[in-house]
Amino acid sequence: MNRVEVITSRQNSLVKLVRGLGSRRAREAEGVFVIEGPKVIKEALVSGVSPEKIIVSQRALEHRAAAELVNGADLHAEVIMVSDEVMEYMSETETPPGLLGLVRMPEAGLAGLSALKTGPRALLVIIDGVQDPGNVGTVIRAADAFGADAVVTTGGCADIYNGKVLRAAMGSVFHLPVVRDAEPAELQEFLKDRGITVAATSPGENAISLSEARLAWPLAVVFGSEARGVSPEFREAAGILVRIPMPGRAESLNVAVAAGITLYEACRQRGCT
Repeated sequence: MNRVEVITSRQNSLVKLVRGLGSRRAREAEGVFVIEGPKVIKEALVSGVSPEKIIVSQRALEHRAAAELVNGADLHAEVIMVSDEVMEYMSETETPPGLLGLVRMPEAGLAGLSALKTGPRALLVIIDGVQDPGNVGTVIRAADAFGADAVVTTGGCADIYNGKVLRAAMGSVFHLPVVRDAEPAELQEFLKDRGITVAATSPGENAISLSEARLAWPLAVVFGSEARGVSPEFREAAGILVRIPMPGRAESLNVAVAAGITLYEACRQRGCT
């Protein structure tokens, strides 16, 4: 770390930029998003995603994880030091980890999937209109955990670069392709062209119990919001509707919980060990 000047003013242009990136509109305009903490920044680096800038607080450098990351040979970002007060002002968390990274956003839409090799055992996860950022991030994390090849979000979903999404995903956005804001019609055409079976979760009586369903591969599993479910477009396009058997008294499951259960079963049928 070569730079010794410490930014102490909230009026600094970089500080204003980072503060503003809490807004989706600002992220889209700048083409940049913020990641926080040594763990998530390290996950980005390991996955081949290099932040353009690393911002570190004075207090954070007292901790080994932050100091090693900032001084690591594999870090090629510009490193900038700020006061602890400025870091608290920029951070979205109540207890800032003291380390921020600015990362360039990849292209939105299905262009991000164009290079994906969808082989005969491919598994894609589609998040359809889920607005809660914690749920979106947790579904991405579940997709990563159960070996999905990619995640796609449709319009109306929480932005995958929202801070709450990134914190819930715990670095999983860097482990597999995550395509944001795909148009449903374009996405359905993409799936059809590649012979990918669409399975949609549904509580309806015409849905097959997940424990009895035989999933066809390659496969895309669609998860909708708890309130509205999967959109009619995807229900109509689905080759199979599946429901999670619930012998208890709860009327429904949180979408992130439902995704974890469903993707575990998909992973099991795929032959994961």
